[in-house]
Amino acid sequence: MDDLRLLKHFEAVYRLLSFSAAAEELGLTHSAITKSIKVLEEDWQAQLFHRTTRTVVATEAGKKLYPQAVELLGFAANLRASVSAGEHELNIVSGPGVIEGMIHPAIVKFANAYPKTRINVSTMPPHLAAEELLQRRIHLLVYHEASLAGLPHKDRMRVTNVIDEPYWMIHRCGHPVAARKHSLAEVVQYKWALAGYDRLFEQALPEKLRSLLADNGVPHYRLLSQAACIELARQSDILTTLPESAAREMVAKGEVEGVPHPGGFRFSIGAAVLHDAGREPTVEHFISCL
Repeated sequence: MDDLRLLKHFEAVYRLLSFSAAAEELGLTHSAITKSIKVLEEDWQAQLFHRTTRTVVATEAGKKLYPQAVELLGFAANLRASVSAGEHELNIVSGPGVIEGMIHPAIVKFANAYPKTRINVSTMPPHLAAEELLQRRIHLLVYHEASLAGLPHKDRMRVTNVIDEPYWMIHRCGHPVAARKHSLAEVVQYKWALAGYDRLFEQALPEKLRSLLADNGVPHYRLLSQAACIELARQSDILTTLPESAAREMVAKGEVEGVPHPGGFRFSIGAAVLHDAGREPTVEHFISCL
């Protein structure tokens, strides 16, 4: 625990570039912070900061230590929170389409086995979510595999495919596009609304396909909500896309019309955890519930 205390002091000095500011933030004296950094440098046999009376600059050793220190402190904080609460907390970040269509049935299944585990689900750009995972502030990423493929530090993650099915093209009943079978080059001339079409997903597409979509301005509307995309398609000539299982259900109810996407795209979702996170039972069970 003493090592964690020293790392906490180091993290504050590195982030604030000031011994005085770090001491004020942590409610300690300047001398206490100075002593902590000295002990840490002696233990690690490396100078962590170049310091004068006016400036504090991290050395190369300090720059190497900082991300590892943040990761370790984040892991310790999560562990402390779960122990003190007497129950586990599962933090998940995913794309908007996953939240609307996949998370709630998975939670129902999961709760049968782990009724005391709290679950927090949020969404953010995949590259930011990857940083949160690396800092161990979250346990699990759930995104389209095209987005996961473009993440930084992907080599530090273990990805499990949890669903793979075709996309369908969805449109309002009586839409002109339903008159005959169209090629991808033809349907991209319509306006599209897509949820979860982030930059990483776009960059992971084959260059020829990416150029075709870009030349036609697809998607015209990038929305956070899958439900909003569906409503746009239902009430106008805008097109959207849904996984086959969800599309079939809506088509069967007569809410929209749809056909397999002419581009042959697939709804391929992966769940990512850190390689060195072990196989935490609650995380592994939630992945199986997806």
